[in-house]
Amino acid sequence: MKDKLGYGIIGCGVIAPWHARAVKNIPGAELVAVADILPEMAEKIKDEFGAQHAYTDYHELLARDDVDIVSICVPSGLHAAVGIDAARAGKHVLSEKPIDITLENIDNLVAACRENNVKLACIFQRRTSPMWQIVKRTIDEGKLGKMVLASAYLKYFRSQEYYDSAGWRGTWALDGGGALMNRASI
Repeated sequence: MKDKLGYGIIGCGVIAPWHARAVKNIPGAELVAVADILPEMAEKIKDEFGAQHAYTDYHELLARDDVDIVSICVPSGLHAAVGIDAARAGKHVLSEKPIDITLENIDNLVAACRENNVKLACIFQRRTSPMWQIVKRTIDEGKLGKMVLASAYLKYFRSQEYYDSAGWRGTWALDGGGALMNRASI
């Protein structure tokens, strides 16, 4: 086994710093490369978190032998396509949520990861929250009886500024289901 696992981040927008910080905190992991279609975004994450390389074409990142794992931080409707490319390049895939916006794309990503013998995971950061851990434990311990129905009311708000901050947000083509798909999939 390698001494260090090389990490790459594809998409250097709002969520990328969270991934970069996480990599910095994992013993045995090293942020090797980042990629974004906007060179200034890639350079910013590279410089801030000490990555060795920044690219505007993520295929160059995927071609690197020293990248073992990639975080997919591009717009939601591109998660599967980029993830499939990563799997075919032999890289393990960590996708931001949702894993994609159509079932067909999700199925294709799962199949590509299986075919190329790489791991696939998806971020659901709220699942590690203490509140949700207590809820899960309570259900698992049977304290609520036999569960036959569940309902949730989630109040998520995004300002117009949020949607205006990136052209893909709030679009059917790349955002899919808006707040329901991108915020409520905890």
